[in-house]
Amino acid sequence: MILYNCLEKVVFLMNRLPGGGIEFFRMGEGEDPSKAEKVPSFLNRNGLRTRSKKFRGFWIHKIRYFRRKKQTDRIVLFLPGGGGMESATILHYDTAARIAKGTGADVYIAAYPLAPKYNVRDALCWLEKVYAALLKNHDPKDIVFMGDSAGANLILSLTYRLKEKPRKLLVISPACGLENGKPRNIRLAMEPYDPILTVAMNDVIATNWCRNVPLDSPDISPEYIDYEGFPPMYFFYGEHEIFYPLVYDYLSSLRRKGVPFWEKKLPMCHDWALCSFLREGRNAIRMMCRLVED
Repeated sequence: MILYNCLEKVVFLMNRLPGGGIEFFRMGEGEDPSKAEKVPSFLNRNGLRTRSKKFRGFWIHKIRYFRRKKQTDRIVLFLPGGGGMESATILHYDTAARIAKGTGADVYIAAYPLAPKYNVRDALCWLEKVYAALLKNHDPKDIVFMGDSAGANLILSLTYRLKEKPRKLLVISPACGLENGKPRNIRLAMEPYDPILTVAMNDVIATNWCRNVPLDSPDISPEYIDYEGFPPMYFFYGEHEIFYPLVYDYLSSLRRKGVPFWEKKLPMCHDWALCSFLREGRNAIRMMCRLVED
């Protein structure tokens, strides 16, 4: 936690500089999904092999670790976050590689349709087809869904749509309370504690990724999903996120309704559980490996 606290202070100082440091990023134009064809070179070294395939117009990358003595039937479908406007980062690929190495499971990173050309429902429709294709070769009880931020919301919404549910969900820093009104005021009040996210970024997401979809739809907001019949859910989130009070209220609501889940929260930023350069992040990834294997 000492290293994290030092890094957080540095980021806050950078954010005060002209140009905005980390918070300069506003997801203004989105990203061309065709760029998702490329993956970092380390995914094809040291026992790792990656096979990339275009499925119905968008890329899927299968990461496998060949040096593990015993392979498993488990697979992980990983939906990286980025506000529905940015594709996977080095943190996503690094986490996927660590899970492949730690479990022997094949990890599929799905480069789903992105805004501004597409919206969340376009992505969900495509992901339903991806899941149907996976079911041709895998039992649903061998499939684990994993996602962070916008990807976390997607795995929850996708599971809600599916008749055959996956084995479990690894939900990292979901985005709660994107609608206006009181949730917006709560997020604004949390901005001074969040070194990465701003409500202005959320507004861009709502305008583009959530275009033509009500913000209280279960396709966007996990608070409005009916969790009857859901598989086990495991949440990792931070107390320094603008979403923190809303995630806390969301999970409290699930608890009152008797929906089973497990949670791990720390006084850290959005997506801390993907940060393998931090001890806390490495511990979280090891925990995810155990959950995939279990």
